[in-house]
Amino acid sequence: MSLFLDTGIVVAAHNVRDANHARALEVMREVRDGIHGTAYSSDFVLDEAVTLALVRTRSRATALDVGRFFLPERPGEGFVVLLHVDEGTVRRAWESFLRRETPLSFTDWTIVEQVRALRIDRVASFDEGLDAWVSRFS
Repeated sequence: MSLFLDTGIVVAAHNVRDANHARALEVMREVRDGIHGTAYSSDFVLDEAVTLALVRTRSRATALDVGRFFLPERPGEGFVVLLHVDEGTVRRAWESFLRRETPLSFTDWTIVEQVRALRIDRVASFDEGLDAWVSRFS
């Protein structure tokens, strides 16, 4: 079993004012406890999550907490495998972004491409737009 963590889950878990905060905390506990198997995310999601946390909360401390979730001070403390989005994945995501009229962001398309290429079972996300492309739960 495996799971890919999307931006919204991570940011909501760190933002007490987010409407999805409570559910995001539940998902994060499940991930930490290994209920969904190996948990993955990517450097693109890290970038998007730190930026989104800063914009939504206007709190550098919250943005830093989000960053430390992905990049803990001691590598053994983390429970998410951080994947690098390579050039091939970027190019496939770009082609999908160009060809399809959807509300998915470019980062979302990198997620779709990584999940497919690595055969990751599900994506933890609040973004219903992903439903047509990957198996999602929230």
